[in-house]
Amino acid sequence: MFSNGTSVWLYGGGVSLVPNLQPPFPPNNVWRYDFPNGQWSQALVGGDPVQRLMYGVTTPSGNSKAFHLGGVKSPDSDAVFDAVPDRKNYMVEGLLEFDEDKQTFRNISTTGMNRMGTVCKGFLSSIDAVGSQGILVAFGGYTFAAGKAFDELPVSLEGQTMQNITTYDIGNDRWYHQQATGDIPSDRYDGCSTVVSAVDQTSYSIYVFGGTGMTSDPNDDDGAIYVLSVPSFTWIRVTNDSDQRFRHTCHLMGRNHMVVVGGHKPSRNALNYHYDISTCDGNPNFSQGLGIFSLNDHDWRTDYDPAIGSTPYMIHSSISKIIGGNATGGATKREPVQGFSSDELRKLLHVDKLASNTSTNSSSTPTNPTAGLETVPDSQSPSILGTGAIAGIAVGILRRVYISTATPPMPPSAPIGDLYLERRYRASSPYALCSYRSRCRPRITGGPRRKSGGRIGEDVPESRDVELYREI
Repeated sequence: MFSNGTSVWLYGGGVSLVPNLQPPFPPNNVWRYDFPNGQWSQALVGGDPVQRLMYGVTTPSGNSKAFHLGGVKSPDSDAVFDAVPDRKNYMVEGLLEFDEDKQTFRNISTTGMNRMGTVCKGFLSSIDAVGSQGILVAFGGYTFAAGKAFDELPVSLEGQTMQNITTYDIGNDRWYHQQATGDIPSDRYDGCSTVVSAVDQTSYSIYVFGGTGMTSDPNDDDGAIYVLSVPSFTWIRVTNDSDQRFRHTCHLMGRNHMVVVGGHKPSRNALNYHYDISTCDGNPNFSQGLGIFSLNDHDWRTDYDPAIGSTPYMIHSSISKIIGGNATGGATKREPVQGFSSDELRKLLHVDKLASNTSTNSSSTPTNPTAGLETVPDSQSPSILGTGAIAGIAVGILRRVYISTATPPMPPSAPIGDLYLERRYRASSPYALCSYRSRCRPRITGGPRRKSGGRIGEDVPESRDVELYREI
């Protein structure tokens, strides 16, 4: 789930629950796949110790860093824990940072993130051009008291509203909270997001798609795409689609397309959630489990032309009519309706600097307007990336595009968890893109999970009710 361009590190996740496909638990190690050699091996990583967790959310960042937020200790993720009598899932606290160059983990306290310090299956995006080392923007998902046993059913959990936006300043190790306004999506989890910048960096658009609600009401789900515009923290509904989907991932392809990987339509039966595999790829917009959305034109596509994908991101009129400016930037709405929650957050987001730059030259273009954003180098893209041409996408936060005709071997008894992809890896593979626990073909998945005690990955006494300790 982490990559530096030549290697992928696979951490966390759980064993497959697909009938007749339950492998034994793998060793609780970090696995590394080396692209030049085409080999898996156990990675030698340092830093803070970590344990295998599930249901966190991940994002790449600049400076060869990647982050994983939140997660659950589950019997499906750990053989030792699975053997504990009456063991139950429990949430852990922590933000895990992985340094791809040093191959080390750092466990960061999340006690300032929300009142419980936990989150699962939420939304997380990074904006590297803000602050000294970038920021993380998080919202949605659900939370529960750390270390307390819980049911997986949402009725036992506390939803994180999409109105409350949490920002983490990586350079100063500080959490901020801001109330968003606008056309706020219903509370949800298990959706996905990706972020793009205006050419002049006066605004950042965090595109959000899918997810499922916290109640038994199917009306809590929708197939619309929303944008959270930063720094005004304004929610904008940009489509009215009905293609509901959850347990998928979103990734920026080129400079102006979002590729949606995996997932299926959410369904409910008296709060017993089940998965209809026919919806994995039954929708024309998600042939073979892939969907391509144009961020410039706000419509779904069935193929990808890198000549178009290499052009700059242009702000759609449905966004600029709300935040002001035009296709290249010049946003005039740069603050929340009720103001920033603190002067420190206002300064972090460079609001005064943006105002000065825009009033001086609204058409100015930075040297690298895509710096700090997730991009796929178009020079390595195939001429047309059609969904019919792709049989599978493997895991990883990848910095490059890799094209292969062979299925990469998995490590022995590889864990199968949530699917994570960044910067594409394309392969002719038997692994389908259905999501975790769906009764479909096997698929390559995996994601990092977390830690306890305010930081991720250290073991907690494995009982139904545990007293947590913190390392601050």
